Amino acid sequence: MVVVIVVVVVLVIVLAGSIENPGNPENPPSADVRVTSCAVDAATRLPSAGLEIHNHSSKTSTYGVTVEFRAPNGTRVSEGAALSLTVASGQKVTTTAAGKDQVTQKVTCKVTKVNRIAG
Repeated sequence: MVVVIVVVVVLVIVLAGSIENPGNPENPPSADVRVTSCAVDAATRLPSAGLEIHNHSSKTSTYGVTVEFRAPNGTRVSEGAALSLTVASGQKVTTTAAGKDQVTQKVTCKVTKVNRIAG
């Protein structure tokens, strides 16, 4: 039950779009997230991306991050998401976005969407 609720919350945040200052050139949500690792688990063959979120906004915020996993030829082979709740202004947190599809080759990881919601 808890897993279903978390998945629904992640999907709502990821699909909702950037709500807080979507056009804020000084502190865009996308500038708050960076990929720190990108790998495929040898046992499960699921890709994952390590992420660091640094809240540059002036308010405590919730982050929804979407990551795309690409094959060496550039084809998207999976997609994943991460959710971090209650990230204080100036705080750095780490999290992981796990892909949902098994892959058989190395991948690169790219953040495709960042939603930052104050509150």
